[in-house]
Amino acid sequence: MPVNSYRKLSDVNKSCSECGANFHAEPDFYYGAMYVSYGFSVALVITTMVALNILMDKPELWMYLTTVGLSNIILMPLMLRYSKVLYLYNVGKLKYRGY
Repeated sequence: MPVNSYRKLSDVNKSCSECGANFHAEPDFYYGAMYVSYGFSVALVITTMVALNILMDKPELWMYLTTVGLSNIILMPLMLRYSKVLYLYNVGKLKYRGY
């Protein structure tokens, strides 16, 4: 499954093709990953605002809004995918075992 696909943002594999680990601990398990994704979005907004303030003297409001909006749209698939991975490892107690 491609990491940066906009068509399959909410799709998650049923199990791991290598070890067979179950990725669906219970129905609607990944709703909690929205909190992690929210944290990613807040970090992106803060990073964007700090970068604009460092790179420019006095950026206008429209610059903040367009930069934050575009960066959220571009990075949304990655943020959603990695928020699900982090949620699965932390709350789902899935352990990574490198082979």
